[in-house]
Amino acid sequence: MKTVVAGLLVAAMSSSVSRALPPQENADKIIARVRTTYEKLEALSADFQKDYTWALAGETQTMTGKLYLKKGDRYRIETEAQTIVTDGKTVWTYSADKQQVFIDNMTKSQENPLPRDLLIKYTNDFKAEYVRSEKLDQSDCHVVRLRPRQEDDSFAKSVTVWVDKKNWIAVKIEQIDLNENLTIYKLQNFAVNPALEDQLFTFKIPGNVEVVDWRNSEK
Repeated sequence: MKTVVAGLLVAAMSSSVSRALPPQENADKIIARVRTTYEKLEALSADFQKDYTWALAGETQTMTGKLYLKKGDRYRIETEAQTIVTDGKTVWTYSADKQQVFIDNMTKSQENPLPRDLLIKYTNDFKAEYVRSEKLDQSDCHVVRLRPRQEDDSFAKSVTVWVDKKNWIAVKIEQIDLNENLTIYKLQNFAVNPALEDQLFTFKIPGNVEVVDWRNSEK
């Protein structure tokens, strides 16, 4: 669940990329627009699905849920197994089955990024290649592949991104790591800049649950 922590996060360069530009320049501009979108986004809500396929065993694990993001590093992730909430400073991780709540500082909890953070991280370290234009569900998308500039310094062999042409949101990301394991993030039913109440990003601890507070501990 920790692999789904922080967000797929405006600025349009017009309704489409100029066809006069060569494909490589298209790819670079598309990724730049997506990054700008995420940096300026005020809020986002979406249904998400994360599939992880372990190449060695040929097994796939699927996680689905609801994602809410708001400026100020606030997010709420709800799945069947867990709810993770942060107000930008404190992170609450609640397991209803185990009747436990773990509390931690935001900076200590971000061990693994969300798709948004993956994309921003890869912008500088990966080179972009335009693949094709494709319809994904209800979105007309640009498909861009990112490959590491120096393979020895990267844990990913390639990252393929589906970018909604209307909103410049990455609605799907496929990542292949050095061991050929595949991780797919997908957003559906997303809303850009919805009105999200601040209270959505705080967590009221239920009664009769075990509380484990790591904020002042050394892990």
